[in-house]
Amino acid sequence: MALGERRLEELERVADEQAALHRIATLVAAGATETDLATAVSSEIGRLFGAQSATILRWDGDTIRVIGSWAAGGVDARLAGAVLSYGGDTITARVVETAAPARVDSAADLKTDFGQQRWEELGLEASIGAPIIVDRKVWGVVAASRRQPGDPFPHGAEERLRDFSALVAQAIVNAESRSETAALVAEQSSLRQIATLVAAGRPLPGVLDAVTAEAGIVFGATSVALARSEGVPDEVVVAAAWAAPGSAPVPARSLYHPDRRGPTLRVLETGTACHGVESSPERGTVSVIAAPVITTGRLFGALTAARAVEDRFPAGAEVRLRSFADLAAQSIANERAQAELRASRARIVETADEARRRLERNLHDGAQQQLVSVSLALRLVERMFEANPSTARGVLHEASTELADAMEELRELARGLHPGLLSKHGLGPALEALSARSPFPVDIDGVPEDRLPSAVEAAIYYVVSESLTNAAKHAAASSATVSMSCSHDAVTVEIADTGSGGASLEAGSGLRGLGDRVEALGGELNVSSPRGSGTLVRAELPLREPSGSALLFPPKLSKDLSALSTEVSWEPVWVFVSAEGPSGEEMLSLLADEYGATGEREGDWWKLTIRPIDQFRRGTIIYRVIQASRTLAVRYPEASFYLVTEDGNRWRLPPPPLHAE
Repeated sequence: MALGERRLEELERVADEQAALHRIATLVAAGATETDLATAVSSEIGRLFGAQSATILRWDGDTIRVIGSWAAGGVDARLAGAVLSYGGDTITARVVETAAPARVDSAADLKTDFGQQRWEELGLEASIGAPIIVDRKVWGVVAASRRQPGDPFPHGAEERLRDFSALVAQAIVNAESRSETAALVAEQSSLRQIATLVAAGRPLPGVLDAVTAEAGIVFGATSVALARSEGVPDEVVVAAAWAAPGSAPVPARSLYHPDRRGPTLRVLETGTACHGVESSPERGTVSVIAAPVITTGRLFGALTAARAVEDRFPAGAEVRLRSFADLAAQSIANERAQAELRASRARIVETADEARRRLERNLHDGAQQQLVSVSLALRLVERMFEANPSTARGVLHEASTELADAMEELRELARGLHPGLLSKHGLGPALEALSARSPFPVDIDGVPEDRLPSAVEAAIYYVVSESLTNAAKHAAASSATVSMSCSHDAVTVEIADTGSGGASLEAGSGLRGLGDRVEALGGELNVSSPRGSGTLVRAELPLREPSGSALLFPPKLSKDLSALSTEVSWEPVWVFVSAEGPSGEEMLSLLADEYGATGEREGDWWKLTIRPIDQFRRGTIIYRVIQASRTLAVRYPEASFYLVTEDGNRWRLPPPPLHAE
């Protein structure tokens, strides 16, 4: 009879377990929230296993968070929502460390003071626990406890608890999947709204306000800021910011002093997105994600999002933040391009007006006066010729001389518009003539013997001429050097003087006009001019691709790939590396892990393809490509590197650094 009763009790227990599992499975299928499910599971477990309390715990590494709690007298208000420190020999630690069910039958089983103190604080006598496994990792723990001494759980109860933890795990996966889908939809909607503003050319302040606000909402932040360094150590300036309702506002142009180990300064130093805890006098200690804002290959600043330190951002949030940072970068680049276009147009108008005024003044003061004198002389000769032929002939001779002088004056003016010596004899003699007219010694070196394209020669001539003129007029230089170097695809000229320095592209229209001329040919003009240390002007200009069988440039892309998109581009980034030596394989290795680059050899070149994981990541990829090219150019100086954009343009890498002789 006793055996029959035990079998009946066992059947009733199994039936109760199956009924409880069925009720929980129904909640899972209905898409119950994490909190509702945790509360229901803890209640079912507590009653089913004869416990006085039950909890569902989320393990976060250093802490455990109670997301569901039940006690025999009702919900245990003391534990609901509590965040406890993790460690020691507790039931939770045993389950997490073994990823398997565990049990503690009495306080005597605990091996650490931490575990015994926690046991005493919670008033426990016996516990069983089972892991909640999500994506093959311990996500949390399901635990049931008794509070009466000498009342351990039956043997094997912890194994039966595993079935409930598996249902909780499935519910968590479902909930996280729904949450991730909703978050992705919201994120893409926000990005689309911002991209529309960028594509429409809206003013930069409005776009940055939209970027910070949308990022704050998507990531659940209390504040979002675009910060940039202005040269003061451990200090950044807030360019734009957003704060959640109820949070302290962050004014534009306010100063922020994050600690050196925090994400903000790490991004500004490395150009790589990161996350972590950050402390500052302004915010205290907060959880932060940060992403670089990169415009035209240069780091502009960092987009940061912050919230309470106990509410850490999920893993990978900083990578998603880069999409918002890239849109901010595109808007900044657009604004700069518009400003540079307006400034360039103004300079063109100003230069043309000044050239007209100078030509008018030179004609009026020189050739025009001489021609007026010749005209008057010819009228006088006409009246004198019959009465006094000998005097008329003398006046006619003087008029002829005056006319010759006027013609020479006009020739000089024409040479000022375009030097005749350059057209006839090339760059070498033209630069020697500039050197001869200079008030200080000028050494010229490296001028190629072969003629360069006429537009390139003219650009180099005017760069040298303006640089020497500025050195004499504004810098009191005592000497200068002009150095040229020419490769198969580019020519570089450097003008270094011993003057007082202080020159810049923004300071005057002369150098800025030279920059426009060089950039119009696809080149780059750089100026390094620290005060008191002289000036170095460096211009690099591409050469026209010569005919012949040698492959001097990487191949152009086919037309369908090189068509310039009118929307934010999804097109890949292409990098070409010359095939001699291991530079191509090393570039592929540097870019493959981080950006999924693929590569193949095509003739004399390695072609690397990097496809953005979304359409707003191109700026960050290009910035990383430039960094990689700088590293490899030092290691393999004979190698050639090119970046090929979707419009078919080829850009030589790495960009040339400024250096003084």
